[in-house]
Amino acid sequence: MNTPAVSIVVPIYNVSKYIERCAHSLLGQSFGDIEYVFVNDCTPDDSIEILQSVINLYPHRKERVKIIHHERNRGVGAARNTCIAHATGTYIQFIDADDWVEADMIEHMYTKAVSKNADIVVSDMFVEEKNATVYSKEHISYNNQTPFQLLLEQKYLSWALWNKLMKRELYTHSECTIPEGLNYSEDLHVCIRLFYFAQKIVKINRAFYHYNKTNEHSITYKNRPFHYENMKLVYTLLKDFVQKENLDEIYLHAVEHGMIQDKVQILIDSTNYTHLKQGSELFRNIEMKYLKDLKRGEKITLFLTHYQLFIPAHIFLIALRYKNRKK
Repeated sequence: MNTPAVSIVVPIYNVSKYIERCAHSLLGQSFGDIEYVFVNDCTPDDSIEILQSVINLYPHRKERVKIIHHERNRGVGAARNTCIAHATGTYIQFIDADDWVEADMIEHMYTKAVSKNADIVVSDMFVEEKNATVYSKEHISYNNQTPFQLLLEQKYLSWALWNKLMKRELYTHSECTIPEGLNYSEDLHVCIRLFYFAQKIVKINRAFYHYNKTNEHSITYKNRPFHYENMKLVYTLLKDFVQKENLDEIYLHAVEHGMIQDKVQILIDSTNYTHLKQGSELFRNIEMKYLKDLKRGEKITLFLTHYQLFIPAHIFLIALRYKNRKK
């Protein structure tokens, strides 16, 4: 069998409510030359049965569908590694199983990749909130910054894998393997390295991907204790990577800026007092250097938690979340 043009790869865990919609959007793609790799990370529900029933509705696709089963639950980081290990396409497109995509996504992304001889193609995205669909625009150039630097800073370009078509050979770099047990911000860990090793990155000014923020079972839906440990690990490894590659001081600055942006987001997302205290410990030694770069509400959050004023911070964040919901 010829090498497929694109491998769509999907980790699966506890997504029975969403997998049918996702699978239809993938198997119903207008582009033909696709391999599908689904990795069952010992999901406790009937996600795989639902997936199989959808696959049966697309007999012309079945020959190029793989379902890989983990013997035990190993987490999304390990599931992503398994996806990569079993993909054979020239390009890889990650999809999260609770999301969905437009029917012509792969056709346009792959055509762009080939026509521009690109290693990575980036698209805009739709963010699906509970009561609204928000168009989110990505930038691969801004103020003469490289895509790699923009990704480090996380201001104009997201580090999500799923709105980016990547050449599979980029994943052959050992640095692009996700450490076992890294299940939060694992996208950040690998995406930054992929951007560093890529020779050419291009952009499509259109959204195809629907990022579903309503899944309460998602790892990113609310803070959990391992989030803080995973974030510390990600940024420790990232600073080591920047130093190993002998990159300029400007890149270390970008890493630290991203650290504080992520810290502030974790604080804002903290829904209880304990999590607020845990989040406040992250990167405390450098946070005040970047206070000027934050928005007003972010500055207040960081200031209150820096001085361990957790009760006022908790009250302020409840009010901030309420205000944002009313917008």
